[in-house]
Amino acid sequence: MKSSLRTRSARVLPAGLLAVAMLTAGAPGAFAASPSVATNTNVIAASITVQPSKTELKLGESVTFAGRTQGLKTGDVLSLQRYSGGKWVVVKTVRVVNGDAYSISATRLASRGTERFRVIHGNTMSPTVTVVVR
Repeated sequence: MKSSLRTRSARVLPAGLLAVAMLTAGAPGAFAASPSVATNTNVIAASITVQPSKTELKLGESVTFAGRTQGLKTGDVLSLQRYSGGKWVVVKTVRVVNGDAYSISATRLASRGTERFRVIHGNTMSPTVTVVVR
């Protein structure tokens, strides 16, 4: 009886290993095709553009900054910042209008030289623009 148990075990063991191997090989494909995993492909990253009305000004003239936003809502607050003394300082704040547009007007520059500006909302910021005051 002992010999028949050995031969039966010798036949069942490879069949069991083959079944386990087939199940684990098919598992990644089954989980990847699962409809319960939801992915959101409609997420739009927020962005801000900025354009000064003039890039070269005379001392005392004013400049207007305008641009568009993407991924922000009407009414969100935008801050115009100027680089001064090694840090960014808020000059003015405005709200987004018409879903994606904004304008920041009458920013008077009182010192000669190169000024750098950007528009920011939370962690989203525009590229830096440069205005030269002569």
